[in-house]
Amino acid sequence: MSTLLFSLGRWSYRHPWRVLVAWVLLLSLAGGGALAFMKGTDNAFSIPGTEAQEGIQLLERTFPQASGTSAQIVIVADDGDVVTEEPYTGAIADTVAAFTDLDGVLAVTDPFDDMVSGLVSDDERAAIVRLQFDGQAIDVSEETTQALRGISADVRDELPAGAQVALGGDLFGTSIPTLSIIEAVGVLLALFVLIVTFRSLAVAWFPLVSALIGVGLAIALIYAATAFTLISSTAPMLAIMLGLAVGIDYALFIVARHQDQVRAGVEPEESAARATGTAGSAVVFAGMTVLIALVGLSFAGIPFLTVMGIAAAAAVAI
Repeated sequence: MSTLLFSLGRWSYRHPWRVLVAWVLLLSLAGGGALAFMKGTDNAFSIPGTEAQEGIQLLERTFPQASGTSAQIVIVADDGDVVTEEPYTGAIADTVAAFTDLDGVLAVTDPFDDMVSGLVSDDERAAIVRLQFDGQAIDVSEETTQALRGISADVRDELPAGAQVALGGDLFGTSIPTLSIIEAVGVLLALFVLIVTFRSLAVAWFPLVSALIGVGLAIALIYAATAFTLISSTAPMLAIMLGLAVGIDYALFIVARHQDQVRAGVEPEESAARATGTAGSAVVFAGMTVLIALVGLSFAGIPFLTVMGIAAAAAVAI
């Protein structure tokens, strides 16, 4: 392994533009494939064999009307008012009618229905309007969710200033992780740490850029794979986090060894080959242990964990 890596390091040093162009070309091809063929990630999470999953499946078979997700709007009257009088009764009636017309809504429970109890507080200051949807939270369209928020805002505007309106329930209890400014801040912090470590702005960019190219390629391949198989929505995020972590860390080993050898008087070409052969061998060993651990998630028998592990393993390998 050391001999192979030594030769790879020397060849890469002698042909830097070929190496860089090859990686950028791979990234471009994978990115183009992802844009052309990706079908989006899967937000459904199931744990086969568990009592909870079996209960959900049984409910879907025997009582599908109650197996879907739900939402509710809570209306609290102003001090001195009650929800059983105007303008609250009218606003609640309008809300029930508006909810009934939404796509995907199976049923809306009116708190003032004679067949219903427990949706109006004992002091008559608060009332709850419940909604039952067809399917789980991931099956409810974004348009329907936005319409719910719009109706809630309209009710809030109609009622007296001191009244309170809150929208909640299972529908709003599921959040899918997405990229945010936090990841960008983390990359900048990593760059700062690398600059301090290497005492060189130029050298500090090498581990970071190589990690970003590797993660970009991995994520593009993951999204391209959605054309052929179901990929859980959490898989890309895990691949990004682990890919950046090991990408920067492993490149740091090799670059640090190379920098120390050059400062000690070793020729840059020889140093690059040695660093890749020695520190690179440690990187291969460490990377293999991480790959084994991630692929080992499949032994849990949980589909989305298996996908997460394989996707993250691909990012680490790249």
